[in-house]
Amino acid sequence: MSLYILPFDHRGSFMRMINANKNPTAKDILKAKGYKRIIYDAFLFALENVKTITKKNSGILVDEWLGKEILIDANERTIITATTMEMSGQKEFHFDQKDWKKQLQRLKPTYAKVLVRYNPEGDKKSNKRQTKRLVILSKYLEKKKTKLLFELLVPATTAQLKKVNSKKNYDQKIRPQLMVKAIKELEKAGVKPDLWKLEGLYQTKLMQQVADEIGNSKIIVLGRGESERKARLWVRKAAKVKKVVGFAVGRTIFQKPLEKYDQGKYSRQKTVKQIANNYIKFVKVFVKSKG
Repeated sequence: MSLYILPFDHRGSFMRMINANKNPTAKDILKAKGYKRIIYDAFLFALENVKTITKKNSGILVDEWLGKEILIDANERTIITATTMEMSGQKEFHFDQKDWKKQLQRLKPTYAKVLVRYNPEGDKKSNKRQTKRLVILSKYLEKKKTKLLFELLVPATTAQLKKVNSKKNYDQKIRPQLMVKAIKELEKAGVKPDLWKLEGLYQTKLMQQVADEIGNSKIIVLGRGESERKARLWVRKAAKVKKVVGFAVGRTIFQKPLEKYDQGKYSRQKTVKQIANNYIKFVKVFVKSKG
């Protein structure tokens, strides 16, 4: 099994990209939806033109607010879909919609995706509140066809950053052990993801240590909006781990082409092809690294 997900669920990022304020207008929303459609068309271009990219190993991740029509179209095409369950831009996980069960019944995604910021040495009370909500979701999904896609971010505390002096040192020296600890705590509490979406690591052996803690689940590597160079490094290192089955890289793939489109430097067609080519490059990197 391989899984190459193209995520474009970052609602806040899209609003910033089109220079919308905190209260986007109907015109702003329409523009953001248009951007998401461009990304989706790029995905479809790759799906239709590259033999190694198929409906069995590729999919999209998009929110309902700006991507409902895309989710409906993807379901009709039997494409793998994931949709966002978390409230956008919050430090603590909360459901985006009060009646999230109806949301899942309405959209019928392959995966329900949650983004959770969880540092085991951070805010214990927040971790406990988040875990309680996540256990409820996990138990509900165990009885359904929809699977759980868990995006775990382990942001550094002020004390942790001060200890190692830089974000890069934190990523290399502290975050790997915290990821393992976070996964242990969440799984012990009863959170059972089918798929972990994890930040990349700079050494294969560190990702292997993380993979050893996730039971029967699989891992895909996220891009975190990093440079192409760093995201490709993360994908290459992670691909050598058996439980790592793919990636979910979004902004690294689509942001620069969309910015050039917004500036009038790219036509819509060129933007679609550039995003598709960037996506295809990451598929090739993963396949080659997997061997």
